Amino acid sequence: MKRKRRRVKKKIKVIGAVIFGYVLLYFTVSMYYQDKWYPNTSINGINVSNMTYTESKKLFDKTIKNYTLEIVGKDDISFKINGKDIDLLVDFKSNLEKDFSSHKNNRSIFSIFSNHDHEINLKVSYDQDRVDKLINESILITGSEAYQIKKSVSAHVEYNNETKSGKIVDEIEGNELDSEKFNSLVKKALKKITPKIDLNDTKTYPNIYKKSSAEIDKKKLKKQLETYNNYLLNWIIWDMGEGVTESITPDNIKDWIKIDEEGKVTIDKDSMSEWIEDFCLKYKTVGKKRNFTTHSGQVIEISGGDYGWRLDYEKIVDQVYDIITDKTNSKLINAYISDHSKENIKALTTQLEPVYSNKGYKKDYKNFENDWDTQNYSEIDITEQMVYVYKDGQLVFSSKCVTGMPPTEDRITRTGVWYVKEKMPEKLLVGEDYRTPSKFWVRIMWTGTGYHYLERSDWANWSPTLYLTKGSHGCINLQYDDAKTLYELVKTGDPVFIHY
Repeated sequence: MKRKRRRVKKKIKVIGAVIFGYVLLYFTVSMYYQDKWYPNTSINGINVSNMTYTESKKLFDKTIKNYTLEIVGKDDISFKINGKDIDLLVDFKSNLEKDFSSHKNNRSIFSIFSNHDHEINLKVSYDQDRVDKLINESILITGSEAYQIKKSVSAHVEYNNETKSGKIVDEIEGNELDSEKFNSLVKKALKKITPKIDLNDTKTYPNIYKKSSAEIDKKKLKKQLETYNNYLLNWIIWDMGEGVTESITPDNIKDWIKIDEEGKVTIDKDSMSEWIEDFCLKYKTVGKKRNFTTHSGQVIEISGGDYGWRLDYEKIVDQVYDIITDKTNSKLINAYISDHSKENIKALTTQLEPVYSNKGYKKDYKNFENDWDTQNYSEIDITEQMVYVYKDGQLVFSSKCVTGMPPTEDRITRTGVWYVKEKMPEKLLVGEDYRTPSKFWVRIMWTGTGYHYLERSDWANWSPTLYLTKGSHGCINLQYDDAKTLYELVKTGDPVFIHY
């Protein structure tokens, strides 16, 4: 029993000592912190641990007086807003005092070991216009030569110069801020006298940087890539004759492939058509200047007319578009991507003959104007009112004529190099103010100009100036026998040189 009483007394002493120690600690802590903030205490981010209320108030005064908000963006680029520059005013004393009283009244001995992060309502005011100006003109918004503002780019397909084919590029996050969210964030920080904002803290500040507009899943990207390479990996070669070729390669096609926001892959026909237009113009001889030796031996320069070579632009556009967009065997495409051998390129190559809307007699790529049959042609000298026909290099026929009456535009005989388009033994010539039967019709222009017989009462009074007052509606009028002879001599395709 005595031992039991001793153990009880011992426990009582221990408990008493603990209670005494707690009371002593509480008393000591209470006395020490009766006019102080507890350790690990911050107010609106300002550390006031172990400070008296007066000290914390002075710290607030100093902090506000020297307040600067630093905003850090990507690549550690930052800018600062100084409180003095925006006329910052903060009324905090009453709320700080209230918070200190609450801090004292609600703490316990155990809370000394806890963190105390307080937020008090700061009555903050500043010059709104100055803040807006500083934000909008900041380097994080406008960028600089060293810090370029770049938009976020969705995962997408693009041309890979190394592999000479398409590739999938992962999403690239840019540094373009959401200006509305950024503006709001800065103003909230100013209201709380926050010293620093690190925009790289994506957990705290999510979506502060603009995301790419489109989100495309991997399956769609893979499908895009297949279509892209199907369009891209085409070689088209035209045999232009005389050992000359023209070709379209992926280097051309890559500039014609477009992918819209919805991920649809298409061929930009306008861009493609521009290339084809340049191609067609390169080989066009219609209307080109030609040196021509007249019946008198004089060398003159003639331009205009419709004789010569002209590629059929519209048919070639359709032709190229169909080839590019036609489904290609995926094995051929994959073989090329793995190995850019001549064999694999050949398998993806389409050989074409050029399609012409108009043809000349021959091709001479060193001298484009030399495209006509110099041995077989006819010549119309408007000044002399004479027609000349050459066969096998020899002058075989000449006759007087009456050409169109100037200066009326719709009645003149237009100069240039043309060609015989059709021959008809009889034809009814119809105009706005005439219906005239004719014989031995030889069409020179699709507009209605040609050689033909016309019964005129003034043939007996013919002179080289008759056309000036009694000229035709553009045609070359001939007497019956002359028209018949010319009709028999010329053939379709023969050049016709018309000049003064």
